[in-house]
Amino acid sequence: MSALATPSPGGLSARPGDGAGRPRFGIRARLFLAFVAVATLSVVACALGWLSYDRLGGTLDEFAESHLPALGVAAKLAEEGGAIIATAPILAGSRTEDEMDAIRDALGRRLTTLRALTDAIEGGVPGLRPVVDSLGRNLAALDGTVRQRLALARRNQEAIERLRWLHADFLDEIDPLVADARFNIQSALASVESGRPSADAVRILREENRRSEALLQIGANGNLAVGLVARAATLATAELLDDNAGFLDETADRLQRDLTALAGWADGVSLRQLVGQLLDLARGADGSVPALRREELETAARGQALLAENRDIVARLNGLIARQVQAVERDSRAAAARSAGAVAFGRSALLASALVSLLVAVLVAWLYVNRNLISRLTRLGDAARAIAAGDLKADIPLGGGDELSDMAAALLVFRDTAIAVEEANAQAIIDNAQAGLAITDAQGVIEFVNPLAAALIAPPPGGQEGEAGEAGRLADRLDAEAAARLAAFFAQAPFAQVPDGADGPAPTLSILATGRRPDGGAVPVQVGVRPFWRRQRQRFIVTLTDMTERLEAQHVLERTVQERTTDLRATNDRLERAIAEHQRTERELREAQAELVQAGKLAALGQLAAGVGHELNQPLAAIRSYAHNGRKLIGLGRVEEAEGNLGKIADLTARMANITNHLKRFARRPDSRLGAVELAPVIQGALSLFGNRLREEAVAVELALPDAGPASGMPLRVRAEEVRLEQVLVNLLSNALDAVAGAPVRRILIRAEVVEEGDEGGAVRIEVRDSGSGIAADPVAQIFDPFFTTKPVGTGLGLGLSISYNIVRDFGGVLSVAESGPDGTAFVLTLTRA
Repeated sequence: MSALATPSPGGLSARPGDGAGRPRFGIRARLFLAFVAVATLSVVACALGWLSYDRLGGTLDEFAESHLPALGVAAKLAEEGGAIIATAPILAGSRTEDEMDAIRDALGRRLTTLRALTDAIEGGVPGLRPVVDSLGRNLAALDGTVRQRLALARRNQEAIERLRWLHADFLDEIDPLVADARFNIQSALASVESGRPSADAVRILREENRRSEALLQIGANGNLAVGLVARAATLATAELLDDNAGFLDETADRLQRDLTALAGWADGVSLRQLVGQLLDLARGADGSVPALRREELETAARGQALLAENRDIVARLNGLIARQVQAVERDSRAAAARSAGAVAFGRSALLASALVSLLVAVLVAWLYVNRNLISRLTRLGDAARAIAAGDLKADIPLGGGDELSDMAAALLVFRDTAIAVEEANAQAIIDNAQAGLAITDAQGVIEFVNPLAAALIAPPPGGQEGEAGEAGRLADRLDAEAAARLAAFFAQAPFAQVPDGADGPAPTLSILATGRRPDGGAVPVQVGVRPFWRRQRQRFIVTLTDMTERLEAQHVLERTVQERTTDLRATNDRLERAIAEHQRTERELREAQAELVQAGKLAALGQLAAGVGHELNQPLAAIRSYAHNGRKLIGLGRVEEAEGNLGKIADLTARMANITNHLKRFARRPDSRLGAVELAPVIQGALSLFGNRLREEAVAVELALPDAGPASGMPLRVRAEEVRLEQVLVNLLSNALDAVAGAPVRRILIRAEVVEEGDEGGAVRIEVRDSGSGIAADPVAQIFDPFFTTKPVGTGLGLGLSISYNIVRDFGGVLSVAESGPDGTAFVLTLTRA
């Protein structure tokens, strides 16, 4: 194993075999010189770029120091001028003084900013200051005009408000005067029409008629004058105002003419004063509404003229700014041309230096790095990958006198060391494994075996080891059957031509064989064989496991399982006998329950015997009467009447047959099979058994059953057995009749309704409610227990509700006490809807 040579710093190293003091020109020094050359070219390119950018920077500094500020000030001047143009119309259209003050303050700030910008650019734009001063004076005049317009508008509004109140007073004054004049005219007319005319009556009639006409004219002209004055306050042009003034003058003249008719009339003094005030508002010398509106329109016109002047001033300002901007643009174009020249020079210089650097880098990369370094590194890499893949015989290139040759020498040492370490590790792993391990070649010849495996597959006594130190074949150390299977397995080798770990599962063998201990005793062994690759050659690793304890445990387990199976079989027999006993007991219980049900029905029939006898006695008495009458009628020759009696006898006989048939049906043993039972006939049948008792005890029965007409589709049916369901209802009705026997109100309610709907048809709730005194709280909990009753001794056995509860449970339903109290008891029967 050779030692690695350590290179000296700086790229000059001592080459093995050439002497420690002999320097060499290695890879580091060569690459350093190449990088120095490329770096020198980069510095030259940077210097050329710096010169170009220095020229460009001077031009940009000039542009930034002189042109950009001028453009910024010009832009701000244009912005402020545009803002003033936009704000001035808003000032002219102000509706209130507060709004005007806010806009005036904003314009003042704009004007102050404009003056500051003018001072900053005054040297570059001559004549700008007079324009800004003219704009200030224009805004001041516009502010005064707006103030005057607002004052006139306020006075006009006050005059209109005064006109509104004056009009109200005018109407309040003239309406009573007109009413008085009409009353006086009516009185005078009545005096004249009475046939006793007098000179005073005629005079009064004429004066009142004249005054009435004057008052009506004054009222009409006054209302017209008020409308014209109010209209004058809102007219938009002077022409419309002049037209309105003409109508207003005519109306005022008519008012003055009508007022002369009221001269000397004491009651018209207030009216004359009001009309005088109205005329002052219409055409007074000072403060008339038309005059105020005219002045307001003139003020607005002056404001519009000032706005036009404002736009002209700002236009002159924009013209001065445009000339300044044009001058700056000319200077900017010249600076841009100089900058473009600097950029073109720098671009050409950088491109030339980049091409030279690229040429040098390509020459270094191709002539030295690729041909001298990369190709040798590639061969070294291929050798290293082959060694990593397990090919420890790979060829390693050792030529050259630089650092790569040192790497090749180190790789050669690594390969030799790996071969030695691999062999030592393989033997150590096999020797120290906790299981029996062995390695064979493709023919099954043992190459390595650890002590545990040697104790399981010892060679036969007197056997010969293989030649040249071979340990013999694995098949020779196992029984004949296992040896045959091993021979067949190794006959398939090689299994694959790729190293272990490639695609596809590797074939394996696992058999139970008989080995041999060193003392010659047989031992059961689990043998597992699996191929693997080592140094591009196929080998087999054999795993050997002593199965003695496992087989013994298996035998113990089999005996235990057999014993447990025998116990389970005996237990199963006992359980089957117990189940048969339970089934027999259940059949006996069901038969006993059927007997109890039948006994309950017969007991109910016994209780109903008196009522049924009464039901039969009535038809029998009627039959006897009709038969006697029929015999008499036949004797008298009245055959037709006798036939009528015979028909009635037939009807009564059918009625008796129905009663007896129902009793026979109720008394027969029920069917154990369940089916769809129509609910209404069963309830009616149960009630029919108590018909006589219900009449004698005056018990009212209310039925609330779902409609079974065509609209409902089909009658309401439940899943039950008809006879047993009728018995449940008979028991509930019998208890209800007993409960209401002494009650002041005797009423039984039978109600049925569908309470759930679903895929299986839902459920039906049948309620039987009585108006008795109820059941105490304690007995309710045990009311369905057998032989429990709240009735006096001798009146009941306590089986009715218990039998009914079990019958309903057999139907898959529920029988419960819904409520019980002083107002009565309600039993609820819930069954599945069929």
